[in-house]
Formats: sequence, structure tokens, C-alpha cells
Amino acid sequence: MTDLRKIQDGVLSILHQLGWGTGDFTVLKKLPLRAGLAKREVEYAFCKLQNEPYIALVVPTGFALPPYEDLYNRYLDFNFETWLLFRQFKDTSPGIAYMLIFDEQRAYLYDVAGQECLIYCAHVRERLDHLFPYLEKRKVQSGGLDNLIRKTNTRLSAELNGWLHLWSAKLGAKTNARKITLEKFCKKLTLARYYRILFGPETPTLRFESFVQDPSQKESVRRVSFFEYFQQIFKFFLSDFSLDYFEIGKAENSFLMKLDSHADIVNSFLSEFNFLSPAKFSLDVLLNNWCSEQERLCYTKKTYTTDRGGIKKRLFVSGGVVIKPVISDIAEDGAPWALHLFDEVVQYWRSHNCQARDKRKKKGVCISQLDMFAPMPEETDADGCILNIVNHALKTSFRVLCDDEKETCSNFIFLLIAKCFELWKKYELPREPLAALNDIFQKPIL
Repeated sequence: MTDLRKIQDGVLSILHQLGWGTGDFTVLKKLPLRAGLAKREVEYAFCKLQNEPYIALVVPTGFALPPYEDLYNRYLDFNFETWLLFRQFKDTSPGIAYMLIFDEQRAYLYDVAGQECLIYCAHVRERLDHLFPYLEKRKVQSGGLDNLIRKTNTRLSAELNGWLHLWSAKLGAKTNARKITLEKFCKKLTLARYYRILFGPETPTLRFESFVQDPSQKESVRRVSFFEYFQQIFKFFLSDFSLDYFEIGKAENSFLMKLDSHADIVNSFLSEFNFLSPAKFSLDVLLNNWCSEQERLCYTKKTYTTDRGGIKKRLFVSGGVVIKPVISDIAEDGAPWALHLFDEVVQYWRSHNCQARDKRKKKGVCISQLDMFAPMPEETDADGCILNIVNHALKTSFRVLCDDEKETCSNFIFLLIAKCFELWKKYELPREPLAALNDIFQKPIL
């Protein structure tokens, strides 16, 4: 009996003792994994729940699992081989919820959807103490794995920040770029990854996975102009959504041009970009990373002390025309609360559209009585509905007071763009240009 077979039989034997029957497992199969010239092979079986595959049991052949420290020190959630497995099961077995990878010594239990490591065992003894108790069949049936502790937003934020700082130092050392240039570059890529997670690769430029490479290869087989590649990413957001934030300044242009002289390190940077859990790119994590603790505490306090229907006391609209917008002072409210207010403004205009459609359906009822002396709302359809709700909210209904024009305001714009992406997804709104983004800094006429 081979060592591989001993490992498989040993784990299956323990699972049988934990209440799983022979019929709960599929037949062991070999699975080749490929990415470019790279090739790996594993053996796997599915552990079924309610007769549907639920946990993938994977044993690597020809390669060993890395010690967790290798991932931890680089702020990564998984490595190249695990990424191959995630991709494989997403394409062929989308119902798989968890993946247990194990060899003679180490074991990793992953949440497949979140691509997050839930349990790591460095030795066989740790499996018995810290892993197998959670795999008892009745516990799994009652949602025990779903109740395992996930990383907090604070930890996800710290890890994302650590990874960005690590690579900023590497790229900065090669290009002599200033810290502010590197920070802006990293923020743009963060927004691009967040958009990619929310909406998929609607443009080939956002297929970051095409840069994944076998770490055993000394040189990248992919040769591209990184100057042109990053230009294409930023141009997508600039041209399709009118986001001036993605304009390339003189210093950033110089930085991007220098990247072409360091193709291997940039390819490694983009390859590792794929080994970060999607959970690291949520708005809550971004707020945790780019907002002070005081701002977050202010948001929590206001959530409990502010009237939920308060938006109608802040936003004054007459006949569909905004008389007084919602105003938020960043120094007093903090960015998280300001974004919460903007969400409520967007909800207001969604409600406005619903009411306009309902009135239109009622025979003989006028859509709305407009103020004859006020400007008509722009971009409305035949029912009187606002066509581009998010941009309309930015243009007419939301203003921000910001003392520090350069740093604080730029940081808020970054977070507001992420918020707009979230609103498109959450409310199923069309993704349309946000040309009025910078209008939020116009001083309101009170």
C-alpha cells in the first residue's frame, strides 16, 4: 500500500468513526490541474450531504502542502496549488462548500466560497484535536462548519494592508516611486479587484487570473507591457464610468513606465494578487483599512442614536427638484457615516422612481406637479423616473464638507467609488457613468 493510499484510508477511517457511512463518499479519482505550462496532480473524493457533494477531500500527489507560516508571512490566504483547486471545483462542482486538503502531516480546511482557511493543522495530532471534532457528521448536518469563526474585518484589513505595504516597498525600491504615488496606484488596483469580484471580468483587462504563474518557474512566460496593461485598466474606469480618480498623473506615468524594466517582479505581484481572499475586498474591510478608529466608532454611535427615517429631515425635495441636499461634514461625521447617508439618498431616489411608476399606472393621475420656477430634473424617462440614480444623487442631493482638500477628500472619493460599486450591486442598478462624483464638494446654497 502506497503512502498516499495510507493517508487517504486513514482519514476516511476516522470520518467513518465520526458517523459518515460508505455511501457518503464518492470514488477516489485522479485530477490533473493545469495553468499555462504548470501541471499538478491530486486525488480527491467528495463527502456528500443530503446526497449532494459538500466537502472535497483532496490529497496532493508529487508536491507537499506549504507550512502555514509561508502564507502568513506574505499575508496570503492560499498558494498556487490551492488556487488551481478553487478554480477547478468552481467550474466542475459549484455545489462544494468546503475543501479539506491533507498530506502526511499538514491539513487545511477551506471555505470554498470565501476562499478562506478556517483550520490549519501542522501535525497529525493537531488534526485529532482541532480538525476532526468539527467533521462529525451530525455537527456538519446542523451547520457546524458554517459556524466556524471567520476572520474579522479588522484582521482582513490588517492582512490586506500588510500585503499592500510589502509590495509597495518592493515596487518602490525598484522604481524609486514616492509613497503617495504607490498608495494611489494600490488604491486603484484595489477598486479594480473589488469591481471584478462584484461584477465579473466584463473586460479582459480585469482578468487578473491570467497572471497567475507557477512559483517554481524562475521567469515568467508571460511577456506584456505592464505600462500598457495598467493604462488599459485605468482607462476602462475612466472612459466607461467617467471616474477622474483613475486619471494617470505625471508621477504615476513615470512609475508605470519603469515597471516594464522589472517584468518578473511585477508578474509575481499580480500573480499573488489572486491569492488574496475575495473577503479582503469588501467595503467594510476597505473602511476598516482607510478610516480611523474614531470615524468607525462615530458611525456605530450614530447608527444607534439617529432616527432611521431622518433622511427626509435632511433632504428637501419639491416636485422632484432638490431644494436642499444632504450635507455631511467629514471631520464631524467621518467617512463611514457619510457613506451611510449617501446610501439613504440613493434609496430615496429609488423610492421616488417606484412611486412615479405606480402613479403612471393609475389612469388619469398626473405623474408629479413640478415647481414652474425651478429647473426640471435631468435624465428622466417618460414616467418621470430618474435614469441614472447614483449619478443624480451625486449631482443634486449629497454634499460633503472637507477641510483637507488633498488627502482626506481624495481618500473619501476612493471610498465613495467603492460605495457606488456596492450600490450598483445591492440595488441591481445599471452601471452608468458617475460624471458628477466631484460635485459632492461644491458648497451647497443654503
